[in-house]
Amino acid sequence: MAKITTMTPDEMVSKITPELLEESCQQFQSELIQMPIVTMQQSGTAQYITIVPGVRNQLTWGELDGDAQLAPWSDSNEDDDNSKIVGRTLVVYPGNCAKNFNPMPYFHSIYGQSIALGQAMTANTIARKVATMLSAKIGQHLDRDAIWFGKRDPKGKTTKDLFDGFDTIILAGITSGDISVEKGNLLEVAAINETNAVDTLKKIWRAADPSIKANGAFMYLSPEIYDFYVDDYQTRHGNVPYNTSFDKDTLEGSRGKCKFAVLDNMAGSNLIKVTKKENFLLGTDINAQENQVNIAKYKSWRLTFEYAGVYGAQVRTFSKQAFLTARVAKAAAGAGA
Repeated sequence: MAKITTMTPDEMVSKITPELLEESCQQFQSELIQMPIVTMQQSGTAQYITIVPGVRNQLTWGELDGDAQLAPWSDSNEDDDNSKIVGRTLVVYPGNCAKNFNPMPYFHSIYGQSIALGQAMTANTIARKVATMLSAKIGQHLDRDAIWFGKRDPKGKTTKDLFDGFDTIILAGITSGDISVEKGNLLEVAAINETNAVDTLKKIWRAADPSIKANGAFMYLSPEIYDFYVDDYQTRHGNVPYNTSFDKDTLEGSRGKCKFAVLDNMAGSNLIKVTKKENFLLGTDINAQENQVNIAKYKSWRLTFEYAGVYGAQVRTFSKQAFLTARVAKAAAGAGA
């Protein structure tokens, strides 16, 4: 075990100067810039989306929208090509943060936790931990506030204003007609509760295009809807021998091809999405000139944490062969759902 320093917290804190904090930020700049992505990996979100690094301003994916048929041989077989290239563009937006804070509670907290764990502490390691902790806060807000429900507002003051999240993009697609019942990528379903969740989720899966069902996909659920599914499943099946756990990670009757993606940051969403993780894109550019992390002293008794980075989200395709969303009706007032 590393030798524990005998310096008191106040003696250690006195060695952590603004200059040392700034030096630590510069030394670990790359690590700190990527910390928001690391935070989303730790929360589980990154497991169900695709991180696209190196996006310079924007990146467009082209998709061929058309069809071709192989018919029995005939010298008169021909068909006019009505195919077209449909593109969806992932745009990343620059954002920045300047957070004034009192460093003393951070210093003492990190010092105390480390001593309790038997870890040797130096002023440099405390400075690095402070910068890492603050950078992680950026990731927490991206994960909790923006990734699903963000709505781009150039005049906004919060992370939720930086870019449109996936639910926002899908709702815009419904409004524009890119997602519709007629196009086969939208299903309207009744409110879900603990008595109909199993049947409703089966209905959604069975409405998916054969390409989705053949290749397998995630079904993205809010925690509330998943809880209804577990409750309904337990009521229906009870303690039968094969039902060893009520924490189900795949949809009953899908032959293991429909896996649940249940994320706390989707709480409150009335959209159930059936697609692969490759369809949900989070763009960034860790090498962009706009990226920077710094801690500086501009005011007495206060330090300022500065972070700048670029982020954006996009749904790669709304094609019914790769995407289906179900819009769940809200429960009637007093219905208990």
